[in-house]
Amino acid sequence: MYDINLIITTYNRPEMLDSLLMQVYEQNPPGLVIHIHNDGSSGNYSPIIKKHNKKLNIRYFYHNHFGKKRYWALINRVFRYRARAKYYIMLPDDDILVNDFFKKIIALWQEIKDPDKICLMPSINIERKWVGCWTGVTPEKEGNVYNCGYVDMRFICANEFFRSVGDIEQIPLSRWYKNETLSSGVGAQISNKLHNNGLKMYIAADDLTYQVDHPKLMNPNVTDRKW
Repeated sequence: MYDINLIITTYNRPEMLDSLLMQVYEQNPPGLVIHIHNDGSSGNYSPIIKKHNKKLNIRYFYHNHFGKKRYWALINRVFRYRARAKYYIMLPDDDILVNDFFKKIIALWQEIKDPDKICLMPSINIERKWVGCWTGVTPEKEGNVYNCGYVDMRFICANEFFRSVGDIEQIPLSRWYKNETLSSGVGAQISNKLHNNGLKMYIAADDLTYQVDHPKLMNPNVTDRKW
């Protein structure tokens, strides 16, 4: 069993993945295995994977492109391919880590004594900080975290998270008939499933990751959201 299974999703941003992996190597937590899931990028990732595989324990998965409307199918694969680990940390390829990120997020996760905790997000989406998102739960500050009632696709968890989520159900294309800019619907489905089972989702009160300011690939028509 590994101490940490870091799961990274990427699509057509090899230079950002390169930057994230350099940050991971600088911190180099013990017992780390990295799973990189490439959603059918056209960009060349081979030099980056080859370079970092000399320093880090990387398992690289290349998938046929799922995109936003079949993101649910990609995430089912991502979750299914996980390693056996004590902690799982999922991040997108465009995140910037604070110093001692791994130590800080694990310490913060351990600090939450709630027996119903299921995951912790390392950073706050400003649009969602003070409102109920997907489940209608208004975020409330509890020590160094917010009990927020939802999870986006960056978090730390234990294996119980994946058992509780199970298979993500297919999201019908009718979701986007009237509004192409809607998100994938995966975070909403997972959040509602966990919330309905009485499980608690949290966000760090102080950001442990920051997102690079750049155009969105999954929602290119949406103005960039600050994290």
